[in-house]
Order: sequence, then C-alpha cells, then structure tokens
Amino acid sequence: MQQINLYLPEFQPNREPLRSIHMLWGLGIFVVLLIATSFFSAQNNRTRINDIAQRQLQLEQLKVQVAQLEQQRPKSNLAELDAQSLQLAQELSRREQIYQVIANKNLGNNTGFSAHLQALGRQSLETLSLQAFSLLAGGNYLEFAGTASAVDQIPLYVQRLRSETVFSQSAFGVLNAEPQKDEFGVFNFSLAKQAENTRQEESKTAVQMLIELNAAAKDKSLAGQN
Repeated sequence: MQQINLYLPEFQPNREPLRSIHMLWGLGIFVVLLIATSFFSAQNNRTRINDIAQRQLQLEQLKVQVAQLEQQRPKSNLAELDAQSLQLAQELSRREQIYQVIANKNLGNNTGFSAHLQALGRQSLETLSLQAFSLLAGGNYLEFAGTASAVDQIPLYVQRLRSETVFSQSAFGVLNAEPQKDEFGVFNFSLAKQAENTRQEESKTAVQMLIELNAAAKDKSLAGQN
C-alpha cells in the first residue's frame, strides 16, 4: 500500500482568496466603469451648463425689456404699460425661479413632475382657471392661484386632485378668495402660505409672488382713482 503525505507543499490545496488573473480582471472592469461614469457625468454637466447659460441670457433680455418699458412709458397710456410691466415682472420672476432650480440642481425628486402636471390637467374644471402654481417638497406641497366662477369650485378641484395618486398625500396652501370688482360672478382665489410668513424673497413661491404683484397692482389702481 502506498501512502501520500498531504502535508507536503505540492499536495496542499490552493487557499489564495484571489489569484493574480482575477485581480487583473477586476482592476480592468473597475477602470472601464470609472471611465464610463466620468464620461456620462461630463456630458450631463455640459448640458446643465448650456441650459443655465441659456436661461441666464433669457433673464437678461427680460430685464432689459422691463427697463425699456419703464423708461419709455408715456403718460397718456399708463394703465396699458402697467399691465405689460406686471406681466413681464411675473415672467421674469418665473424664469428666475427656473434658473435657481437648474443652477442648484434641486428638482425635489428624481422622477420629475410630469405625473403631477398630467393630473392637474386631467382634473381641470371649466369653471376654474389657473394662472400660476408651485410644486414644492418634491410635489408633496401644492400652491395655485387663478379665477373661478364660484368659490365652491375650488374645494371641488382640490378634492379631485386628491383622488390622483401623485397628490393623495400632498398638502395644499391656505384658501383665500374674493370677487373681482370689474367682472360680476368671477372670483380671484389662491391656495398659498401667508405672505407675511415668508421673510426672504428667494424663498417665496411663484404663487406668493403673483399674489403680491396683484395686490400691488390693485393698490396702484386704487391710488390712481383717488
């Protein structure tokens, strides 16, 4: 009978956790993944930089238009120019908010807001018209403002929105409604935080800014009548 001494080095099993060829393959795969990640990251950064530059250019053009209207405003047509100035100021405010979101890369979630926008359109009412809305906290908080033919249409619209999955857990702003003086049977309304609770200008939503602009225009109109 032949005996084999298993304690000799040549008969012992290979207990190395990783062989050189395995380490080489792993290093190669890691380098390829690193190069691919860097490439896609650079492409994304270039796209964001171009988008930011375009938005900034649009902001500058709007600022120039507002400044030109203020300088060239004739005394004989102040009401029309005030309306144009208000519209441009609202558009400027909206674009500045978009620019801030893109510049800070703070979209609030990683899936976008297409489902929220589709829900807003799907549950729309003929008796209610939105002029501005704001989606905050990744879509978990909603503010909007506009006009309605009746005040009870606003809670109805909120109830319809809550039936949508994307808004089922969302919070809404405080309701405020008042009738339009120049048009019978039409109400201006807003669902937003109270303006006095927002101290910093950059933290105000588009709806809050629209409310402030409308209030300023209303005060200016009353002052002109007096």
